[in-house]
Amino acid sequence: MIVEDDLQSLYLMERYARRSGCRLVCTTRGENALALAWQEQPAVIFLDLMLPGMSGWDILRDLQADSTTRDIPVVLCSGLNEVEEGREAGAACLHKPVYYQDFLDALRQAGVEPPSA
Repeated sequence: MIVEDDLQSLYLMERYARRSGCRLVCTTRGENALALAWQEQPAVIFLDLMLPGMSGWDILRDLQADSTTRDIPVVLCSGLNEVEEGREAGAACLHKPVYYQDFLDALRQAGVEPPSA
């Protein structure tokens, strides 16, 4: 699952997911992320930190607080250097722009082996 409001970043990560053979669900709205995660139970969530309305940090906190979503691995995506804060919060981190190999590595670290990678 990808939660990203920047359409260029979303398009890029969508291409990576499709290229690697992963099934994909996306949202550009932070408010939709929790419901979508609960409904879809994705293998991993790529989560932008800077979202309008509800920040990625808020979404991460809510995901971790819910027994239905707490075990879903989260990869925080940010143009800022927030790796240490992300790790302390129990998430992996990718720096934007996200490159294909980094995307694949993040999937693997989350326990997802891409079918076509």
